[in-house]
Formats: sequence, C-alpha cells, structure tokens
Amino acid sequence: MVKIIKLVILCLIISKASVSKEISCKENPGCENFPEIIKFEGIKFPLTMVQKDQGKKPTAENYYIFHFKPLKDEPSPYIIIIPTSGGITKSAAVTFERYKNKFLDKGFGVIILDQFYNTGIERGTLSQGPLASMGALSTIEYIKQNYPNLSNDKFGIMGGSRGGMTVLSLASPLARENFIYKNVKHWFDAGVAFYPSCGKQELTMPVVVFIGELDEWVSATNCKMWKKRDKEQISSGMLKIFIYKNAHHAFNRELIKELYRPTKDDHDLPGRAVQYNKKADKHSQKKMIEFFIKHLK
Repeated sequence: MVKIIKLVILCLIISKASVSKEISCKENPGCENFPEIIKFEGIKFPLTMVQKDQGKKPTAENYYIFHFKPLKDEPSPYIIIIPTSGGITKSAAVTFERYKNKFLDKGFGVIILDQFYNTGIERGTLSQGPLASMGALSTIEYIKQNYPNLSNDKFGIMGGSRGGMTVLSLASPLARENFIYKNVKHWFDAGVAFYPSCGKQELTMPVVVFIGELDEWVSATNCKMWKKRDKEQISSGMLKIFIYKNAHHAFNRELIKELYRPTKDDHDLPGRAVQYNKKADKHSQKKMIEFFIKHLK
C-alpha cells in the first residue's frame, strides 16, 4: 500500500510539472506528414461493486492514433509512441517523425497515440478522461484485433517526460495488480523512457532510460541512484540507464536549438530549461533502436 501511495504521489508531481498549452497534433503544422487520425474504442474499464449494484455496463474510452504499417506485409513488432503531458507539439512531431522513419526502416510498425485529441483529457493532468497507460495498452488490442497478420505479437512502448513515467509505471508489477487493468490481456514486451522520474522498482519488462545530467524537470540524480542500487536488474540486462553530460530536458528535440525556459504564459511551472543536444540525441536513438531490435525481433 505504501508503494502504491508513493507511486500515485509521484505521478501527480510529474504530471503537474509537465503541463503545456500547445495544441493537439491534428491542429499542429508539425504533423503534416502524419496519416489520417484513427478513432477506435479502447479496453473496457471494469465495473466497481457500486456500479454493478447500479446495473451499469462496462464502458470504454475512445482513443486517437496515427498508424504507420510495416513496410513489408509480414508479421512485425510494433512500437507505440506516447507523448509528453504537453501533447504532440511541433518539436515533438518532428522528433516522432524521425523515430518513426527509423523504426519502419528496421522492420517495425509504429503507432503514435495522440491522447489529448478530442478525448477531454487535460494536458498535464490525470483528472479527466482515460489514463495514458490504458490508451497505450488499448493500441495493442487495436493491432491484434484489426491487423493480426501484421503483428508478431511483440510490442514496445516509448515515451518522454510524463510519457516516460507512463512507460515505467507500465513496467511495474503494481500496474498489473491494479483493478483498473483487469480487462487487459496483453502487456508490453519492452520500454524506452526518455527523461522520466526515476526510482528503484521491480521491472516486468526490459527498460532503458535516457536522461540528461542537467535536467531541471526531473532528477538525474535519482536515475544515478537507481543505477547504483539496482545491480541485479542492471547485470541481468533488464535495466539500462544512460545519463548524458551537458544535456537538458528534451535533449532529443532537434527544433529546440537554443536553451529555452518556458514563461508563465505557456507553463504553470516556468523557468525550467529545455534544449537539444545532438550527441545525446544521436547516441540515444542508436541505443533505442538496438534495444527494441534485441527484445522484439
């Protein structure tokens, strides 16, 4: 119970620290190379005892995705990309486009989840609408039900900042024990978390973490401590953590060339730095692709 409470508190802290006022991907000029957005119904939420007594039926939220099929018409692993709490901004869209092209070239299918488009979820909060994790898990079922011939039944997930925290939460046994995920049939097989909030935890799937030493949004120190204290999962290959010198938050966003500190006009926690770092970006991209090939191919 203590672990669950700590996880909930941590999620709320990261959520509040990552609010953005950017528009959704569908309205964003950075998404012009994306296909038409697809609406589908996700996994049904289980009923509580009170809801059962009231005679209610299980419900499911609608989700919106961009589906990039594998280049070859054969069973392939899929990568699900989830956004930060700010949604798919122009800088995020450009980075996701680059990642998507690399994944397709390596024989993957790709889905980008736009969890803020037309869902009622407020950016940076979990107060309304479905959880990002349920949306990500629902994309697995979407592929398995609609494109079974394109899937090899291996699925990876990648996210940054609040999305990175979602990756880590989905890699925790606490998620699988949570009643809300009772109807989930298939979980992810590997996860990549860019600049998440680190904390020592048991993992249910292989995970790699990338974070900058100068990150002001989340603590690189916590990732260092996790790496130092979790020798068993590190040595087994279940966990890898890369910490980049002279790198800030959002170091893989190539459009953010100059160091930028959001003001109170575009962020509820202004002043924290973001900036691109080419060396960290190129290295993390290479290691990410190698990681997914190893665990999903």
